[in-house]
Amino acid sequence: MILRHTTFNLIGLGAPLLVAVVTIPALIHALGPDRFGLLTMVWAVVSYFGLFDLGLGRALTQQLSLVFARGSDAEVGPLTATATVLMMGLGVVAGIAMALGASWGVDFIKNVPDRAEAIRSVYAMAIAMPAIILTSGFRGVLEAKSAFGIVNMIRLPLGLFTFLGPLAAVWAGHASLDAITLVLAAGRIVGCVVHAIYAWRVLSPAQRHFHVGVAEMKQLGASGGWLTVSNIISPIMGYIDRFVIGAVVSASAVAYYATPNEMVTKIWIIPGAVTAVLFPAFAARMATQEADNTGLVRASITTLYIAILPITAALAVFARELLTIWISADFASHSTVLLQIFAVSMLISCMAQIPFTLIQSAGKPRTTALVHCCILPVYLLSLWLLARKFGVTGAAWAWLLRMIIDASTLFVLSAPILRLPRHYFINRHSVALGLLAAVIFAGAFFDNLWLRILWVLIGFGLAVFYTKPVSMLMAYRARNS
Repeated sequence: MILRHTTFNLIGLGAPLLVAVVTIPALIHALGPDRFGLLTMVWAVVSYFGLFDLGLGRALTQQLSLVFARGSDAEVGPLTATATVLMMGLGVVAGIAMALGASWGVDFIKNVPDRAEAIRSVYAMAIAMPAIILTSGFRGVLEAKSAFGIVNMIRLPLGLFTFLGPLAAVWAGHASLDAITLVLAAGRIVGCVVHAIYAWRVLSPAQRHFHVGVAEMKQLGASGGWLTVSNIISPIMGYIDRFVIGAVVSASAVAYYATPNEMVTKIWIIPGAVTAVLFPAFAARMATQEADNTGLVRASITTLYIAILPITAALAVFARELLTIWISADFASHSTVLLQIFAVSMLISCMAQIPFTLIQSAGKPRTTALVHCCILPVYLLSLWLLARKFGVTGAAWAWLLRMIIDASTLFVLSAPILRLPRHYFINRHSVALGLLAAVIFAGAFFDNLWLRILWVLIGFGLAVFYTKPVSMLMAYRARNS
């Protein structure tokens, strides 16, 4: 079931990216680089303003998973209604804040082709903010019910619409930024309504006795508040490096750094699809004291390792060739080493998503939030110092350092949740997997292309033979069938 739901998520998250490859060049051509740049900023701002849900969407999924596991139908309605009311209020606040800051935000951007058009675009997305935030709550209900087929049945067309909607507006003769943004806002509102309808349908009549409760507000707020801390800090750590590089190196250096970084971070779709399924599964199992998540955690880590290793190894070992084909030989000469460092970092980061999800599903978002709070100043200091000393390569090394510290800390802190010693994940098996990955990545030092291809294939074959992911998954399913 977990594999099927993960496949649904991969399709729902991955298909829009394939469409983006085709539609983005057409949009750039129709809008011009300035307007398209503004459109990408609108997308980014809307995504960041989605944090105004204060983590309530994720908190609702976690709390409802526990309630469903206990069979406490009477608790479902109050939790759902309280979260919905809170998120609606937060959505209105976010929309008002976005609208009030529209003029200031547009004036902050250099070379805006049409100021009035840009401001109207912000207003259009501000109208959609309540729907954007409410959607995460309704999706939380569906995920707690493990209705991932429905979630992705909605997510897929909405994801496609994000890119096809603007293209349709252009083809219809409305190649203005405000018209395109209005189309996107309408799509978000329709998406919210569809999520609400299906969230209602998956609940039984006994679970639809809705009322807002103070106790439920405290319950959701306790989890959601700490989730928000993580949600705010993570994007800061994800994007601050570009501003530091622009400040201490040069603006052109940002392009050489950000392009391979964007290329690699798309891999997060894979652990994202897995952990969206694992989060309610972990939470439901923890409602039963006798339940053991150790087998599921080990199987998830091993399967994710085997899924991510060949992708990151290929990016590292064939970095120069890939960048040359995608962009140019000159660009590859500047960014090859960066892509290799990012590929190693991404393998580590993807593995860390399993303990991160385990900790949050256990109702301990405070732990992950404090981890992020502690890592942030260390990362900022190392980023500033290494970027000043070694340029963009130093910034990439700081990125890798952050991933190592984050992953190590999360694995250590997650072990006690499984009632295991903190050093449980530091064993011969994990060391062997790390060394095996390092050996495969070392193929990047070979000059001969065919030797590198053979090296990666043999290395990955050894990894599959050593981990036996299929056997592990089948054994896990047999124990839990």
